[in-house]
Amino acid sequence: MSIADLVIPGEPAADIGSDHALLACYLVDEGRCPRAICGELGDGPYRRTLEAVRKYGLDHLIEVRQGDGLEVLDCGEVATVVLAGMGGYTIVSILNASPAKTQSFKRLVLQPMNALAEVRRLANSKGWKIEKETVVKDGDYYVNLVINPQCRQDNKLSETELRWGPILMQGAAQESVVRDYYRFQLDKLERIIAGIPNNSTGRSLMRKQEYERRKKELEEILQ
Repeated sequence: MSIADLVIPGEPAADIGSDHALLACYLVDEGRCPRAICGELGDGPYRRTLEAVRKYGLDHLIEVRQGDGLEVLDCGEVATVVLAGMGGYTIVSILNASPAKTQSFKRLVLQPMNALAEVRRLANSKGWKIEKETVVKDGDYYVNLVINPQCRQDNKLSETELRWGPILMQGAAQESVVRDYYRFQLDKLERIIAGIPNNSTGRSLMRKQEYERRKKELEEILQ
């Protein structure tokens, strides 16, 4: 399932760090959203995004704004906010910088390139409900998180759930792409473990033991 499929249809959306406005152009051109906002921090990306929107003749439906993270948006101005193609810690920083504003939106669609556990940890600590998790295979594997910051989720996730995804874990038995994603992660862990000598001590030994714990978690999920 693509990011466009996860946006609330019929309501405005914002893409922060929009990569030439590709998502916003698709959403409004296909009639999925009545209007969209693109946010860019740097001068170069801002100008390129502005030019792309004008090139496609969509500047009457897409507004390009320059600013840091959610600063470009007013509270509740859009229904869906997309943060994709950036590091997990960057996503956490953006959402943490404006907690009240974050909760004014109906849906967050997040695609962290790393540190997935930290993004889930933030949502869990704030009580935001993780409504959906999907895996997309496009050369590499990408995990999309759909979070409702207006819906409370009081049950605390375990470290295993934070690491591998509470919803993905439930779908591991049915969805082949999820199982393939877990196998890919398992293979990666096995290579890392094999590269740490058995006679390691200190920090190296602790790292190896941690990776072996994660490997065992995945093996149990895949059973």
